Amino acid sequence: MPFNWFRRSGRKTEKPARRRVPRGTPSELLKSATAMKKDGDMEGAVACLRAAYRGIAGDTVEYPVSTFLRLPLYLHAFGRTDEAWREFNRLIAEGYPNQIRKVSLIPMDHSSIYDKMRLCLQREKRPREAVKLGVFSDVCWEIGLKKQRRGGGFYIPDDVEDMLKPLLKKARAGDLMDELIPVVAKHVKALTKVNLAALGRDIDEVMLRRRDEEDRQPS
Repeated sequence: MPFNWFRRSGRKTEKPARRRVPRGTPSELLKSATAMKKDGDMEGAVACLRAAYRGIAGDTVEYPVSTFLRLPLYLHAFGRTDEAWREFNRLIAEGYPNQIRKVSLIPMDHSSIYDKMRLCLQREKRPREAVKLGVFSDVCWEIGLKKQRRGGGFYIPDDVEDMLKPLLKKARAGDLMDELIPVVAKHVKALTKVNLAALGRDIDEVMLRRRDEEDRQPS
């Protein structure tokens, strides 16, 4: 019989305590999650949110997208950034329980999601990467207005400048305004045909090229 390298003088190894599954209505669980976050109980807060989401999925009550943005925001606040970004991307790709699946409303949800993604990138000290997400948020909102027949469905250069100004200020890249305005304006000319992936690539090309130029500057 092989020697047991993990034997410790005949004493049993204690198993870690298993966290009790949170119980309650979704509303109660959401309140508990808020309290646990304030107390710094990361695992408890996340567990309550996930339990609340399961409860919502089994009912017909509609909750706003902000309810489901709490999970990635909590994860990000607790330093679990990889998990946070997975949850953000899942919200964009798959939606959330009982989401109203109307083409006129989904862009509004996406606008809120992209705005929180922008905020998280800025908190990570990545403001230049956040520029495209800020643009995405604004564009999705306008797409939603267009689909609801509440907007004109187009941008003019002044609109693009107003959109970019706070994002570039945060990124300390205001000098890129003149270069970015035509790049963004080209993509948002017809809102119903915007390709966000292509728009993001073109914004990144401008922002990251400038970063590479700065990195090559002699110190």
